[in-house]
Amino acid sequence: MTTANLPQPTFAFSLDQDAREALFTEARSAIAFDGREVDADLVTRAWDLAKFGPTSNNTQPLRVVAARTPAARAAVIEAAAPFNRPKLEQAPLLLVAAHDDRFHDLHETWAPGMPQIAERFEANPEMRASLAHSGAMLQLGYLIIALRAEGLALRPYGGFDKAALDSALMPEGWRSEVILGVGHPAEGDDQSGDRRGRIPAETGVREV
Repeated sequence: MTTANLPQPTFAFSLDQDAREALFTEARSAIAFDGREVDADLVTRAWDLAKFGPTSNNTQPLRVVAARTPAARAAVIEAAAPFNRPKLEQAPLLLVAAHDDRFHDLHETWAPGMPQIAERFEANPEMRASLAHSGAMLQLGYLIIALRAEGLALRPYGGFDKAALDSALMPEGWRSEVILGVGHPAEGDDQSGDRRGRIPAETGVREV
């Protein structure tokens, strides 16, 4: 099912049709890829685009580990839930999105001349942990769209042993959040099935 089968808007968007399809309406959570490797430059470019998305106080807690070596790929797949492993094995690149417990140590990058922000986070570990998680997940949304903007397809996975993956791959202070299976989209991929419905604005948006 394509967007032609879904209710269409009656107004004009600012973003052109090709861009809307590539980023949203025709993009799918992919499990089939064309086999090409994902160049590191594509991931770097996606990061350098996504980093400009708005966050709380301009904080930047998201971190990404690209599991390219056989050992790293094996660690990701082994940590995944059994029903996710065959799908991850098909992805040319596995990315692990994480948050940095000590993201505030880099405050001079995202809040130059404002050491009081870092001091506030240092003094309140509970607040810092909450924002590290929520901020990383917000940034991950931007990163997914940026990866699509680079012509890549992906599927996010939340079913995995985070403690095991942290122990295997994460630098000190980084905590895994989501696995992404990433690759170049396969031609004629029909493994995603029909696109399921989405809640309309009339249901999800309330004007008060």
